[in-house]
Order: sequence, then C-alpha cells, then structure tokens
Amino acid sequence: MKHESGEKIQYTKRWFAYFDLLGFSDLVQQKSISQIMPLYNKALDQLERSPEEKKQQGIYVSWFSDTFIVYSRGSKAEDFANIEHVSRLFFQHLILNKIAVRGALTFGELYSQQEKNIFVGPALIDAYRYGEGVNWLGFILTPNAINRLEEVSLPARERNFYRGVTDETLFKPGIKGPISAFSFNNGLVQGKNPYLKALSEMRAQADPKFQEKYDNTISFIQKYA
Repeated sequence: MKHESGEKIQYTKRWFAYFDLLGFSDLVQQKSISQIMPLYNKALDQLERSPEEKKQQGIYVSWFSDTFIVYSRGSKAEDFANIEHVSRLFFQHLILNKIAVRGALTFGELYSQQEKNIFVGPALIDAYRYGEGVNWLGFILTPNAINRLEEVSLPARERNFYRGVTDETLFKPGIKGPISAFSFNNGLVQGKNPYLKALSEMRAQADPKFQEKYDNTISFIQKYA
C-alpha cells in the first residue's frame, strides 16, 4: 500500500516501549492544572533530555496526555541496548521522583510518522497490553522482547537488572509469560534501596484502590532487589 505522497506504507520491526502514569485521569479530575503540570513537566524533562544523542542512536520519543512511548529505528542488539537504557532511566527517574508509572518494552512491527504523531502496529498493541496488564508499578520485558533477545544473543535471563517473574498475582487475567522485570537493584543510597523508600512514601499518599499495586511492587523489590 502507498501513502497519497507515493511513499510505500509498511511495517518495520522495532523495539517499542510504552509507559503510562498511574492514576493520572483521577489527578486531572481532582487537582488544578497548576498542581498537575509540575509532575507532568518532570516526566517530559527526562524524556526530552539529550534529543540529538537519542536520534544519533536511532531512538525516538513521543507522548500524549499520560502516555509516553520510546521506539527504535532498527531491530538489532545495539538498538535494544539503546532503547533499554533510555526507557529504564525514564522509569527510574519517575519512580524516584514519586511519580507513579508502569511500562513495557516489546519487539514487533510498527508503522510510524513522527512528524504527524502517527503510530500503528502490533508492537504498540503488545506493549500497551502488557503495560496495562500487570498489577504493580514495574517496567517489564514482554514475551516478544524476550524471544527477540534470544535471537540476537542477549538472553533476558542474563540481564543484570532484570528478573523473571512467575508470580501470577502480579498479572491481570489473560496475561501470560514469560515476563522479565526491572528488579530495582542498580544502586543503594546509604545502604538502603531508594526505590523502596520512594514507593513506600507514594503508597502512603495513594488512593486506596491503587494500594495493592504498591504492595505488590514493594514485595517484588524485597524479594528480588
């Protein structure tokens, strides 16, 4: 199929990460815009950092409302290394700044038009499904990502900052593994895990309907970090 400009429209296999801010719609309804924007700007500041460096690495970012995406130009091992680094730093930054976020990194087919903010394809659907399908605040590698990592000789089980997840209470119905998750284990502050401190403080202020997600995340950290 061709676009009206004559450009051939086709999917490209890429690495694709999806993030959303937990409880953002409730925040919009309950808070003034002056209270919302500082939180939102913190997220954007991290995502927009070093834009030229990201482009040189073949990494692109976009966002709309409470949804943020990061995707690669290519499908190779080095593309994974670049997108994983950018995505994990984004996730870490938000959690440490007490901004509730969850995300998923997958591999699959994607059609994009960055200038028109158009993103279509199985990769987006897969990342959204898994990002929304876990009952906690985590950053995960989907089964499609794990399979691709095996193909490019970067097995997920050998990633220092990730652990395989088998606890079904962390998944919503219909979500299947294997799943590997960021283990919150890449640094201590005065001998303590900074993510655990941030999440415990966030839980104390959270809407009761979200507290199970915080409990699950804290339990995961205590088990794996």
